[in-house]
Amino acid sequence: MSASIQASRPWLYALFPFVAYLLSWYYNGQIIPLLASSAMVMLVWGVWVWWPRLRVGLPWPRGFLPVFMALWFLWFGVTLFWSGVPYSSWFYFWVLGSLPLGFLIWVTMPDAVQERAWTWLWWGAVVSAWVLSGMALWQYYAWMGQGVGWTGLRPNGPLLDTNSFAAWLNLLFFPLLAVYFAYDAQRKMRFLGRQVDLLGLFYLATIAVVLLAFFSTGSRGGLLAWLCTIPFALWGFRRQVGAFPRWMMIFALVLLAFLLMNYAKGYDILGHLAPGYIDHNSSTVARGLMWLATWHIFLSHPWLGTGLGSYFLYYPAYRLPGELASAGTYAHNDYIEYLAEGGLINLGFLLAFAGSLMYALYKLLYKAGKSLKLPEGRRLEALGLVLGVFAITGHALGNFIFYNLPLSVLAGLFLARAWRIYGYHGETAPLLPRIGINHGVIAQGVMIVAVVAASWNLLADAATYELFSSNGWLNSVISDSNQRAVFLMKAADWITLARPLATQPHVYLANTYLTLAERDKALNASHRKTLVESALQQYRQSLVGIPRQSGVLNSIGSLYLTQGQLLGLSPVQAERKALLAWRQGLAFEPESVSLRNQIAQLAFVQRGDVAGAVAFLRAGLRRPLFPFARSNLQMEIALTQWRAGEQGAAQKTLVQLLRENPDYAQAEAWLFSLHKGH
Repeated sequence: MSASIQASRPWLYALFPFVAYLLSWYYNGQIIPLLASSAMVMLVWGVWVWWPRLRVGLPWPRGFLPVFMALWFLWFGVTLFWSGVPYSSWFYFWVLGSLPLGFLIWVTMPDAVQERAWTWLWWGAVVSAWVLSGMALWQYYAWMGQGVGWTGLRPNGPLLDTNSFAAWLNLLFFPLLAVYFAYDAQRKMRFLGRQVDLLGLFYLATIAVVLLAFFSTGSRGGLLAWLCTIPFALWGFRRQVGAFPRWMMIFALVLLAFLLMNYAKGYDILGHLAPGYIDHNSSTVARGLMWLATWHIFLSHPWLGTGLGSYFLYYPAYRLPGELASAGTYAHNDYIEYLAEGGLINLGFLLAFAGSLMYALYKLLYKAGKSLKLPEGRRLEALGLVLGVFAITGHALGNFIFYNLPLSVLAGLFLARAWRIYGYHGETAPLLPRIGINHGVIAQGVMIVAVVAASWNLLADAATYELFSSNGWLNSVISDSNQRAVFLMKAADWITLARPLATQPHVYLANTYLTLAERDKALNASHRKTLVESALQQYRQSLVGIPRQSGVLNSIGSLYLTQGQLLGLSPVQAERKALLAWRQGLAFEPESVSLRNQIAQLAFVQRGDVAGAVAFLRAGLRRPLFPFARSNLQMEIALTQWRAGEQGAAQKTLVQLLRENPDYAQAEAWLFSLHKGH
């Protein structure tokens, strides 16, 4: 591709990453089609940028960061081969890997389009700051109008977590601040003079709305990250003409935003920062317990970890008593979660990334006018971008930050732009001829195969989600339930061939086979046995991608218990296999009331050992259980005691249940009927 063609399309080079950034907003670890779309847009952008570079032998930017980012991205890919939950890790490979991938694509873009492409992308980021701030303020005032209490009056924008949203606003705030200082310092007129500069006023207004949105979140971690980062900005902007009055203006906006957005909360965030509050606050204490449990996960898998994105699957077995403030999805500390999921090497990459930010700050704060010889405006631009990424990297010590796709995407792009300003020193000679590849078409072919394979899997994952996780739309397309079931069967068959690690199509097929075997009694025994064996095979196959699925193991145990005779098993063999599956599922999810109760009934009650069943059920109460699950387990204990003829013990259990949970209507009605009967 010629330089003239490249230079004529700078907007296209910015469009791809911006679209990937927009698609990532509502992913939230759940809506797989958004992740697939964002990742595929990034891949197309990479092909667009790297195709001509591979043709000439792959010249590579000189410097540490491009090499480091390439190794980091490759490391994420290599971890997929030993992950304990490869299917889940696949999605987090794209989430976490979007940072180094976005960085690598941006820094290798042609010089002819770098500056103009950044102008397009920067204004897209500025518009996104307004949109995100508007979301935050709309949520804040809408919830206030609905009477939401101050503890819930914390906007989260398009994310599920308000602290991560605050980090996102920090990521945008510092580059905006730097660009405002750099632009306003170039003006010849006196600061706050009579003549109004519209662009400078626009930047100031953008900073103001971002501050309002930021303080509306009430994020302690976000505020601490902001407080730790702002001194670097103060030091870095000190040489600007008129810096002092501008800082006074900024801090006036900060104070105003804080006073306005915390008035409805009684300025409670100040109390949140007090040492006594931090030591006793449940959410803060829960973080400490989560980090200790995560450390135990690491000690159990010290070398290579459990696999990217596997934390929520392993955490239930390691959750400590007293930690009931979190859903257990993330460790609320990316550093220790990196350690648990990828071992010391994974943590080493993240620490090296943080170290590279510190080194970048050192260069931009102390060497920009000497060894780098940067114009002041460009130095401030690069410093603001690095400060934004630095703020969220520090915030990652107390929240999950890089596990949010839009933050990861934008951080990679911001750091890439900053590095092109402060760290770019030309390119090496073509690398491919040095390793014996003299025809760039070979590397281009490998890249196309890799992109097609990745896109194939991503498309299959998106189809899996749309057909088996969120398929309400299918009811309006295929109204007949039988036709819909046939279509889903065919789709599941196709996806299991195209994407064997996908778990949901296997589970759907297994459930369908089992339903057919149980419903159609007209089938002869051999046909029913074939269906049951196929269901069992599909259940087992669903465990290949994600072995730690207690629900699937529950279904396998129930299948052995109900269909054991059809499978040629004796009653004793069927019970043993059912118990083995259930116990394995309970080991993965110790708080599962249904699994614990099924084991208690089969292993103890049916053998006449009621005391053993009650003891086994009561052992579950020593596990960290959420209130409703705890009440359910106590109810199962009472039912077991009642069926065994221990009415007095059952009543005592019900009384204890109601003392802990007075709103548990089923226990209240049962206890009332008992007293009414007497």
